[in-house]
Amino acid sequence: MKKLLCLFGALALVLTSCSSDDSSSSSDLVLLKKTVITNPDGDKATINYKYDGNKIVSVTDDTGFFNLHYTYTGDLITKIDFKLPNGKSEQVNTFTYTNDGKLSNFVRVEYESEDGEAVLRGYKEVYTYNTDGTISVKGYSGDDVSQTIPSGTATIKFVNGEVSEIISTNSPNHKYTYDNKNNATKNILGMDKIAFVDGEGNGVKFNILTDTANGDLWSNSTFTYNDQGYPTKEVNTGSDSLGTTEYFY
Repeated sequence: MKKLLCLFGALALVLTSCSSDDSSSSSDLVLLKKTVITNPDGDKATINYKYDGNKIVSVTDDTGFFNLHYTYTGDLITKIDFKLPNGKSEQVNTFTYTNDGKLSNFVRVEYESEDGEAVLRGYKEVYTYNTDGTISVKGYSGDDVSQTIPSGTATIKFVNGEVSEIISTNSPNHKYTYDNKNNATKNILGMDKIAFVDGEGNGVKFNILTDTANGDLWSNSTFTYNDQGYPTKEVNTGSDSLGTTEYFY
């Protein structure tokens, strides 16, 4: 279920992230309304994005299988609820922040089933902001209320405000390169705060061209852009590729 968030990140969601100009009216901002993904086998899926101003409300696909619902506290995203078609939660991500608006904790709770019994699995990341601009991460696992078992550490590096590298002891190491164009969801409020959770990075201002994980080229994207510099098409030939994505605003 962790990969659900990564999937929509790859679709230029939450997890492809954003930064916003709070002084601008949301009606003046370019907002992603729909993506159409064609996987390597030729199967298509349509992803729809719903907003309240420039706050993301939900992201759903045309099959009803993926339903992401967002909760804000002020201008900060505090919860993402992954719901099944029957309305039940399959995964809930929660975010807490420092008084100055920096992400301090990320918690992922997964609702699974083993031998017909409901099982709750939890994972937590705690962030420390270092004077050199990096972020140190401590991970903990456990159940839905007590993520207390140490489960690794990581260091997140940044270049020009984007995640450039994640060095981790419990998940793949990542190195990222970017274009210099507009990220498809750069105007969604609050997503820039959570662009590095759960062991992977997402673009904030720009689009990820390559994501190399432990020497494997997971993402290798070529973009087509509109006159405003936003992507209209992405062809990804990486090993973790979704295929081709078309963007509509």
